[in-house]
Amino acid sequence: MLVICACQPQPYQSQPEYCTVKGTVKGVRNGTKLVLQDQFDHYKEFVSTRVKNGAYEFHPRISAPTHVYLYTKAGKQLKDFFLEPGTVVANVDATDDNDWTVCATGTPANDLHSNIKQLYHSGDLDASQALWDEVANAGQTGILALYYADSPGCPAIQGLRILDHLSEDLAAKPYIEELREKLTLRAAVEPAPEGSEAHYYIDMEYADVNGNPVSLSSVVNNPSNRCVILDFWATWCSPCREAIPGLLELYTKYHEKGLEIYSVSEDPYEKEWKDFLKEAGLPWIHVIDDKAGRQSQAKKDYVFSAIPLVILIDGETGEILVRDNKKELENTISSLLD
Repeated sequence: MLVICACQPQPYQSQPEYCTVKGTVKGVRNGTKLVLQDQFDHYKEFVSTRVKNGAYEFHPRISAPTHVYLYTKAGKQLKDFFLEPGTVVANVDATDDNDWTVCATGTPANDLHSNIKQLYHSGDLDASQALWDEVANAGQTGILALYYADSPGCPAIQGLRILDHLSEDLAAKPYIEELREKLTLRAAVEPAPEGSEAHYYIDMEYADVNGNPVSLSSVVNNPSNRCVILDFWATWCSPCREAIPGLLELYTKYHEKGLEIYSVSEDPYEKEWKDFLKEAGLPWIHVIDDKAGRQSQAKKDYVFSAIPLVILIDGETGEILVRDNKKELENTISSLLD
């Protein structure tokens, strides 16, 4: 009987420490150079060794656990496993096309991953997924959870939750912010898995035309607003200006039924923005991002670089319903308010 149990991540020292990786090798010539590539450092090669007498051994130093790929220097992938304090045993049989299904063992993350894969390949998918969920929902998430967050099988919302609870050493890895941006973008368009929380808007606060701060949350949480269009635009952006009549049509038709618009301008000159709004007479909420550009917090939070961008937010739940899809925007507003 296979015992299912998830181990809690162990505390790791912030100072680099040695670990051992070793195993037998079949189907690879003696003297062949082997390298380890770090998945969470852009697959950088960071340590090497050679096959000797049908075996190999590494002694890398790590400051935080990571997931690595074992390659020959010529580019043939042999195995992947988790690098963490202790002794990792990863035997290789390059003559067997199914060798990739055989996990490394010897340390907590590798042993648990081996357990998960055994369950999966035996056909017990529910038990395999239950272990993934247990790893992902730990109070403090470790390297196995991070690996899962970066996998196609992990829902984006669950992946973001994992990143929010990473151990301090793992959270400091340079790849984490890139992964967060990727998952945030996926979460905006990916249906929330059953039983999970939806992807919600991220608050912001900017000054309106009178210099008064107006937060997005104050608009979303206004009981009069059933839904809110978050609109990123600028007066210098031709596609943005071309989109204004469509927004005005939606606003005119649905404002009294519960639609509000929160437009965030990326104009570098406040006067030009104010003059445009005064002439255009656009009746909804307008604010200006005084740090619009690559460093804009809103751009980081909502993961975009080009405008216009419209996002529809549910005023009752705060859930993002639509992102950057005009037809879906119109249909969703109609279904909510007609």
